[in-house]
Amino acid sequence: MMAAVCDRLRLGRVPMKSVLIAGLLSALLLGQAHAQVYYSYPEWDRLNEADQAVYIAGAYDSLVSIASPNTASAARHYSRCVANNRLSSEQLARNVRAFVAGRPALQKGPLQGGLVNYLVELCGAPPN
Repeated sequence: MMAAVCDRLRLGRVPMKSVLIAGLLSALLLGQAHAQVYYSYPEWDRLNEADQAVYIAGAYDSLVSIASPNTASAARHYSRCVANNRLSSEQLARNVRAFVAGRPALQKGPLQGGLVNYLVELCGAPPN
C-alpha cells in the first residue's frame, strides 16, 4: 500500500490529504503493534495458572531489565534475590497470589503493585 502511495506521490498524482491519511494510519498501526497490556490484579487472577506465570514473568522481567541509572541497584537487588531463592515463574505467580490474598488493598490495583510489594517482603528494601 505504501509503495503505491509513494509511486503516485513521485508522479505528482496523490493529493496531500491522502498522504497525511496514509501516514496517520501507519502511525496508528505501529502504535497498536507496540501497545502493552497491563492487567489489574483481578484480571490477572482470572487467568489460568500457565497464563499467570507467563504474565508475571514478563512483569518481573520488565521490572529488572528495564532499569534507569536511578533504578539499576534495585533491579540488581531483586534479580539476585529471585535467583538466590530459585523461583520459577510458576512459583513466583503462586507466591504473589498468596501474598496478595491477605492484602485487600493490593487486590484492587495493578498486578505490578502486588509483585513489587511481594518482592520487598521477600528480599527486603533495595539498597539506596
